[in-house]
Amino acid sequence: MAKWVSSSALFGAPDLVAKLGGDWAALSAAAELDISENLEPAKLIEVAGLARFLALAAETLECESFGLMLSQYQGFSVLGSLALLLESADTIRESLQDLAAYFPVFTMGALIALVETKGGIEVNYELAAGTGLPHRHITELGFGILVKEMRRHIPGWEPEYITFRHAPPENSTQHRQFLGKTVHYNADRNSIFINHEDLAQPTCVRSMQVHGELAAQYNVLREATPGTVTAAVETIVRAFMAHETIHLSKAATLLGMSRRTLQRKLAEDGTSLAEIIDAVRADLALSYLQESRLKVTEIAEILQFSETSALSRAVVRWYGQSPRAIKDGASISLLAASQKPDRKRGAGSLAH
Repeated sequence: MAKWVSSSALFGAPDLVAKLGGDWAALSAAAELDISENLEPAKLIEVAGLARFLALAAETLECESFGLMLSQYQGFSVLGSLALLLESADTIRESLQDLAAYFPVFTMGALIALVETKGGIEVNYELAAGTGLPHRHITELGFGILVKEMRRHIPGWEPEYITFRHAPPENSTQHRQFLGKTVHYNADRNSIFINHEDLAQPTCVRSMQVHGELAAQYNVLREATPGTVTAAVETIVRAFMAHETIHLSKAATLLGMSRRTLQRKLAEDGTSLAEIIDAVRADLALSYLQESRLKVTEIAEILQFSETSALSRAVVRWYGQSPRAIKDGASISLLAASQKPDRKRGAGSLAH
């Protein structure tokens, strides 16, 4: 099923393309985006199309940091009315909790999770399964926006660390400028760490009344948005994939519902935990093979395959080619990557 996002996700792109000497109309057409330079927020585009556009722009304009550079033209304002909710929160922690909770109302094409760790939280950000490759440009766009917003609240702020699943750029000057000095690549997750002291800082605009009214509206919108439970489960699977086995009972507990209720809600969405895990594994496997420098054995470990041969068989099932062939540059076009083979078969031992 296609996943959509407001065309506001491309705000600033026509200007950036022009600045880099490119042709907006030609690039958007090549990415199969039926969209003008006006970028009306009410106009929806496929997230796969957004991924294609950013990748094509980066390649055509020879700008490997295109997504990150685009973040400097944007802010939470691209989220529409959700930005007002985030602005009216009491603290940065509350604002980020709202962002994670209500982001599915803005788009199902990307997932945000807050993971409590020693000393603070990690903000994890991922594209949803089936939204196309490459991931790096959208991920860097999202993290660039978050760091920019944090610096608006705390001038000069730098995260203690950022991790990306993809390989490092050839030139990291802009990454250090826009993201800070401690950025790690080829990691098992996309994350930004924010410590407790920074989380406790007040937002620039605080209004309990406005926040309460908007939160009530967004609760209604979230309940009325199809697929939010499936998105929440995928968020959990991605957050825990490299660290522990996800069982239906654990996912249900994290979502505050019974095992049977979660099973029923997933069935209503036409899916199951096993299918979600299989889809996430397929998506991450291709991302790692094409965008990171990790060895196949390391990818198998992150994705919790018992042995490398099990990963190899799964990749052949998903994509018709071996991991080595894909890693060596076997042709899987941007379009093909967003139109993966059917994955609704055996997800392995992760789901119980």
